[in-house]
Amino acid sequence: MLLAMLPSLGYQGFRTAPIPTGWVQMGERWALWWNGREVASVTPTREGGYRLHMNALKMWQTKNAPVASIRQGKRFAERWCAARLFPDLPLREAVFCLTDNTPTKPARPLPGPLPSREEQLQGQRLQDATSRATACVKEALGPL
Repeated sequence: MLLAMLPSLGYQGFRTAPIPTGWVQMGERWALWWNGREVASVTPTREGGYRLHMNALKMWQTKNAPVASIRQGKRFAERWCAARLFPDLPLREAVFCLTDNTPTKPARPLPGPLPSREEQLQGQRLQDATSRATACVKEALGPL
């Protein structure tokens, strides 16, 4: 009862949705997510083709390329980003690590500080006042 009233103990963090990983479709656009950020995207163009935008490591090391299909863009992006993000792994393993979309469990939130003696007394006083006010309201309403 008292512990539920304290917001510091019930805080679960600001992120409620799982972090996207692997290829995620957003309308007509496909985005490759790794480590909580988008590293590549394939978007349709007005001419009927597709445009591939890759940003694997640094902002100034981006690559844009026209591609004939979504499948071609995905394959190219997977290999280009995997080679830059996992340089020590063989390419097949790097692509597998990059496109692995098994959901990860979020870390358990750190416990908040225990309530001080003053906070415990304040919570008890609040609970007592609430029960007294509820009794007064019930008495005022009388039997229905």
